[in-house]
Amino acid sequence: MTPAHSRPGYFAIAARPGAIPELDGLRGIAILLVLLRHAARPIHAEHGGILQVGSWDIAVPLLNGWMGVDLFFVLSGFLITHHLLMRWPERLGAGFLLRYWLKRVLRTFPAYYATLFIVAAGVLPFYRPQVADLTGEVAHHVIFLQDYLGSELVPAFWSLGVEEKFYLLCPFILWWLGAYPRMRQIRILTALALLPLLLRAMTLALSAGVVVDYASFFWTVRSPFHLALDGLWLGVMCALACRWRPAALTGDAANRHRLLFAGIALVALLQSAVAWFDAGHFRASVIVLALVPVGFAAIVLAVTSGTTAASRVLRTRWLRFLAVTSYSVYLTHMLMVPVAEGLVGSVEAFSQASPPVQFLLFLPVFVALSLVAGLALHLAVEKPFLLLKDRVQLH
Repeated sequence: MTPAHSRPGYFAIAARPGAIPELDGLRGIAILLVLLRHAARPIHAEHGGILQVGSWDIAVPLLNGWMGVDLFFVLSGFLITHHLLMRWPERLGAGFLLRYWLKRVLRTFPAYYATLFIVAAGVLPFYRPQVADLTGEVAHHVIFLQDYLGSELVPAFWSLGVEEKFYLLCPFILWWLGAYPRMRQIRILTALALLPLLLRAMTLALSAGVVVDYASFFWTVRSPFHLALDGLWLGVMCALACRWRPAALTGDAANRHRLLFAGIALVALLQSAVAWFDAGHFRASVIVLALVPVGFAAIVLAVTSGTTAASRVLRTRWLRFLAVTSYSVYLTHMLMVPVAEGLVGSVEAFSQASPPVQFLLFLPVFVALSLVAGLALHLAVEKPFLLLKDRVQLH
């Protein structure tokens, strides 16, 4: 048990007990990608671009910031598996499962439900979503079905529906996998990671008259739980590989760096190519949604296998701050879009400025508001329950 005098103060932004610093850094990058997407979308929607460079627009990699959610999925798959296996009992019993689920509830429910009910109550004068059936909307958010039924309250909540279902199933998946030798486990997880690609392709083919724009593609092909599991399964695979400590990675820095840079190159290429969702490249997006988690999984496996060239960057304090507050920032950042629009829009020169200047004015205001709102939610709601969660032992 940590001595009282060495524990960080309540307001300290410190890593969670047992955290892997490099993964905290990647979590910080994930929330940054999400923020960049939602900072770019209002300007892009207004002008059709931000800064044209030949036939390419600087908005492309920003709009593809949705990839940050896929990084969150890979990290979740890794971390849940990693921490479960560290404390795995000889027999999977009800007591272990109940304590595991209690820790998950304490980690995710309080901040989520606080944000959900604040929005649903309509007490935010700057954020009033138009909801046809408020009672039904709140009900399916309460039981985390927004990935299937959509979210008119806060669209970003869709990923919570995916993650909560995975948290529920993960112990059983690991128990099932544990009955097989390593190579069989890898083959099973590879098949599970490929299955969403096949299902997305089938769903898109069967929804030809339904998927006609970004919104219909998102809620039909992107968000449902069974279509969004690629990154989570790859995260599980990375955690198992990390546990097995393959000598090809742990004992060879050159191989780690090859894997790291291959992952970075794949993600960078996909992020900078075209605005997949926003430009309506739905068929290609089905494949891109499978490739992006592969790139992130390569990065995760590389940085958790030993020191890499990215280690120093991923351990920086500003990324740790983003990582610690990332969940609360994710829950609240979309609420800050209209606030930021109102603030910058009140400046007379803003409407006359060019799109890149508008973006440069909007970005820091939006990011600052998002970080402040996220930090407030983290300290007021999320952190007390995290401290309580740390007292629950799986053993």
